[in-house]
Amino acid sequence: MEITDASLPQLMDLLHGEMKKHANPEKAVNMANYLKNQFDCYGIKTPVRNEIQKEWFKKVKLANLNHWDITYNLWSQDQREYQYIAIDLLKKTPAKLIQIEDDKLLEEIITTKSWWDSVDLIASNYVGKYFLKFPEQIEPVIGRWRKSDNMWLNRTCLIFQLKYKEKLDVELLTSLIDEMKLNQEFFIQKAIGWSLRQHSKYDPDSVREYLKTSGLKGLALREASKYI
Repeated sequence: MEITDASLPQLMDLLHGEMKKHANPEKAVNMANYLKNQFDCYGIKTPVRNEIQKEWFKKVKLANLNHWDITYNLWSQDQREYQYIAIDLLKKTPAKLIQIEDDKLLEEIITTKSWWDSVDLIASNYVGKYFLKFPEQIEPVIGRWRKSDNMWLNRTCLIFQLKYKEKLDVELLTSLIDEMKLNQEFFIQKAIGWSLRQHSKYDPDSVREYLKTSGLKGLALREASKYI
């Protein structure tokens, strides 16, 4: 997570000042509790953070920095709000700036300071856009992530197609589900149900047919069946 541009520390100092100015210790306790006390927080609510980052993003754009340098710097900060800013920066990244080697960078932030509030947004946004741009990377990268011992990479495999609509690869999704359906980890079962529920909005018949023979039970089945 090396920082290479001299103007980046100046931008970070500016952001630190704004974040500290709007910190709310009482809300910070509640926010940390909601996140199972895994992260420190400033206690800045989303609308306030959005206003802070809106102005900051303008300055970032003018500085013409590499978006991964900024992302890594934000990711290294203690307060959880900085990771949210990093994710919003990634969401704003145009497809032309997404590079084929980004899979290693994505893997690092997915498996660092991991929780559903970061992983889900990264998976359904930047990861989803990455594989649309580089579909040839699905086989090697998803092939690696689906076999990983890291649950968050497994979950990413299941949900990166959430915004694909009719472009979703049903064969890939169902093969992933078949492989992971016996994993009783809550976040895996939830992701299985979520991915099928989302696809059922566009192809309810195929989801309905799959569920007949899938062997899914409990949470995954309940989530998958909500719209059909």
